[in-house]
Amino acid sequence: MTVERKGTFLFLSDHLGGGGAPISILNLAKALAGRGHEVTIAVLSDKVWHDIPEGVTVKTLPFQYANAWQKLRRFRLHAEKLDAWLRDEARTYDVVIANLYYAHRVVTHSSLAAQAWLCIRTDPTEALLGKRGSRAKAVRKIRKLYGGRRVIAISHGILASLAAHGATPGRGEVIHNIIDAEDIERRMHQDVEVNDYIVSVGRLGLRQKRYDRLLRAYKASGIAQKLVFVGEGELENAQALVRELGLESRVVFLGQKANPYPYIRHAELLVLASDYEGFGRVIAESLICGTPVVSTDCPSGPRDILTGELANYLVACDDEAALAEKIASAVAAPPRIDPSHYRGFSPRAIAERYEALL
Repeated sequence: MTVERKGTFLFLSDHLGGGGAPISILNLAKALAGRGHEVTIAVLSDKVWHDIPEGVTVKTLPFQYANAWQKLRRFRLHAEKLDAWLRDEARTYDVVIANLYYAHRVVTHSSLAAQAWLCIRTDPTEALLGKRGSRAKAVRKIRKLYGGRRVIAISHGILASLAAHGATPGRGEVIHNIIDAEDIERRMHQDVEVNDYIVSVGRLGLRQKRYDRLLRAYKASGIAQKLVFVGEGELENAQALVRELGLESRVVFLGQKANPYPYIRHAELLVLASDYEGFGRVIAESLICGTPVVSTDCPSGPRDILTGELANYLVACDDEAALAEKIASAVAAPPRIDPSHYRGFSPRAIAERYEALL
């Protein structure tokens, strides 16, 4: 399907490697190109690990600083390289969207600064304030970078977090990630090697993802189903905690899976125990698979996805007893999932939101 008003879109990204944000950027580029728009992605590194959708142009613009002086000025120097490419191209773009923190820093020093939208795909306050160093300094960085600018957030909680730290955008839009239900439905029907289980899908990490919280709540829930982890990460530490809790016979670590959707579909429940998320796309993916979700009500994505009656399965981050109770109740009496819970994340719906920026 095409639209009458065709535009030119320029996306900037730190990289196109790994999952998460790069996949979301490519899904959006594919959707817009499929609707007749001209789409270019400028990658500020050599890291392009994914197939590029038909009709999408990719330009790599890496920059490697050579000394300490260049390191301090890396954003400005990289912006100069970006501007040189734009001059050589001798063209303009209707919509410019910078993705990820490094690209945000570079584009605000470039000739695109006034025009560009800064698309925030994870809560910058959580990411920056969670690092070592001065909290006041981190807040100043956030205010300087995002205050008064054009910002696209992938969840309402991200905009709320910016405002809470005095970084209110000049114009803010919430546009969620694309979740392609048709693609997931095609891929979710394989058999899996486990049965009678609940599942956690994602990076196995103590910081942010909080497998420790999930393991303790799982034990307290008293359910008979096994707990299956799909994803890579801090395996040895997680296994040590499993032994400490006496759960060796009930917890299974399957590692990374190229296609996680059958593991979600065959599960009784998916649980997300994070301290923070950008969007929490695995929640929407689980609903498409027909699997209910219990999640912490963390900043910033889950509340945008678990709406209506499904919001009853959001629990406070620090309330492990409530998490355990919700796990048990969702397994005993699963809530009804309706396509309306994820229809708004379709490629068409999200592409139309970006077309509105033309």
